[in-house]
Amino acid sequence: MAQTKPPPFTLYEYRPSPFCVAVRLALEECEVLFTAREVDLNKPRTAAFLKRSPFGRLPALVEHRPGGELAIFESTAILLFLADRFPESSLAFDDLGSKAEATSWLSFIANSFSEVLWATVLEESVYEDDQKSGSGLQRSRAELERQLDVFDKHLARRAFLAGDYSVADTLATPLLDMLDRVDNLDMDAYPRVRDWRKRLRTRASYKNAWPQEKKS
Repeated sequence: MAQTKPPPFTLYEYRPSPFCVAVRLALEECEVLFTAREVDLNKPRTAAFLKRSPFGRLPALVEHRPGGELAIFESTAILLFLADRFPESSLAFDDLGSKAEATSWLSFIANSFSEVLWATVLEESVYEDDQKSGSGLQRSRAELERQLDVFDKHLARRAFLAGDYSVADTLATPLLDMLDRVDNLDMDAYPRVRDWRKRLRTRASYKNAWPQEKKS
């Protein structure tokens, strides 16, 4: 009986993390087989893992090559690697201009949108009452709504952030899902963002993107 060749990629992840979900989506968009390895956040990182992700952060992706393995850490780096690695996939860039535009949005989402969204979710859904900061919530909530308004205006004449679907939309997908955890956020106030989120959720890559809830 012939041996089954193992998948060429291994994804080290923490399944509930939106950044890990984004990399899963990217691998699905590239139609790449991969082995998923869940990392227990409560246990020390092994020396072998730290060789692949020096700061112990998730996600981390390893491509198993004939000459050895290639490890990539940080979600934005992984997304850009996959876009270049699979030039026939939906993530591939048509030209330098499209890459520049998509990378600009990717950088903003990773470094600003994700932070203000998470700050808002922490204040509203995670922190205990004695941990909350009323002024902090006001600031993060106001900035989140401002950013959603910018997204909404930008999407007036395009289906996706950089025109065609790109890595920026891949990272945005799980973060937009987290808007459901923001109290009393009226998505009808951002109709283009609302419709963009619907389009992202209909992609084949979105199926089973998040871990399934266990039924009792």
